[in-house]
Amino acid sequence: MILLSLLQQRIRLIFWTAVTLCFFTSLQASEPAHEHGVGHLSIAIQGNEVEIELVVPGADAVGFEHTAKTESEKRAVKVAAEKLKEAKRLITLTPGALCHLEETKVTSALLQSDKDEHDHTKDHTHLKHVKNGEHKHDEHDHKGHEKHGHKDPEKHAGGEVHSEFSAHYHFHCDHPEKLTGADVGFFMVFPSAHGLETRWVTDKGQGTIELTAKASRLTF
Repeated sequence: MILLSLLQQRIRLIFWTAVTLCFFTSLQASEPAHEHGVGHLSIAIQGNEVEIELVVPGADAVGFEHTAKTESEKRAVKVAAEKLKEAKRLITLTPGALCHLEETKVTSALLQSDKDEHDHTKDHTHLKHVKNGEHKHDEHDHKGHEKHGHKDPEKHAGGEVHSEFSAHYHFHCDHPEKLTGADVGFFMVFPSAHGLETRWVTDKGQGTIELTAKASRLTF
């Protein structure tokens, strides 16, 4: 009986993992081109586990959508990323459910471009210290790197720019039966944002709603 129970639990876990993956994949596929002032919030709940994905347009997070060039722009990108790491300021799940944040991940092409520029600067510094013979070889490789792989990471085919920030949060809830909704503090942290297109899926059903600063309460 114990073996059967463990097998059933594993089957349910695999099923819900597949459902969650399909949910987020279909959400991303159906999202229109990003709109200033409008982000996207996706929530998937299964048993004790809660997966949340928050996508914020660069214009709302930092005030621009190009590669950070000035020191103030680079600082703004880092500040926005730090704010997105503070999940509890952005979304508060039903207190009675006792949900604990277990994982946070924030990504953005703007963050990657800052890292690439740092690595690029290190390459130039290195070239200044090599011998003449080695210099020519390294410089050739460096030019090849620029030609074939050193691109602005926020630009894609057709000149489309993807500068949004994406944050992923994983919570574990001790009492998931008491999890009935969430209070979204996102608009207080990012006041330039006007709305959040929100979708959620639980073992009881799914739904969609647009949250705003004046209507930031979400009920599952």
